[in-house]
Amino acid sequence: MSGSQKALKVVSIITIIFAVFLVLFGALMAAGVALPGATTDTIEADGVSVSVATAAIAFAIPFIVGGILNLIIGFLGLRGAKNPRKVGPFFVLCIIGLVLGLIGLGMSLAQGSFDPSSLVNVAIMAVCLYLASKVKQQA
Repeated sequence: MSGSQKALKVVSIITIIFAVFLVLFGALMAAGVALPGATTDTIEADGVSVSVATAAIAFAIPFIVGGILNLIIGFLGLRGAKNPRKVGPFFVLCIIGLVLGLIGLGMSLAQGSFDPSSLVNVAIMAVCLYLASKVKQQA
């Protein structure tokens, strides 16, 4: 196993851990809807009233979906690290993940906020893409 393959394996494991964190965070946020009073409380922003439950679900879904995608990318990375010939799907998903991460980061910055998970996701995807290209050259 080459150095790039070992590094890809480590980064893939980090991606899986990050993905589990995202899914758990999203699930806990969605579970907060079941708390007493969450369905009756409202938030008002810019003259628009939204229930707390709706806001929690709207924020939880992207965390869960992003976590599931990162989980798939992590497992494909482990497979690609083990066998360089099978790194193709991982490489493609890294490109997609990097683009989506950059879009998410840009959207949060455009709204005047900063989402640290988007920055972590972009960094992980950039490293994964670099390592995948190195491993792909070995195939």
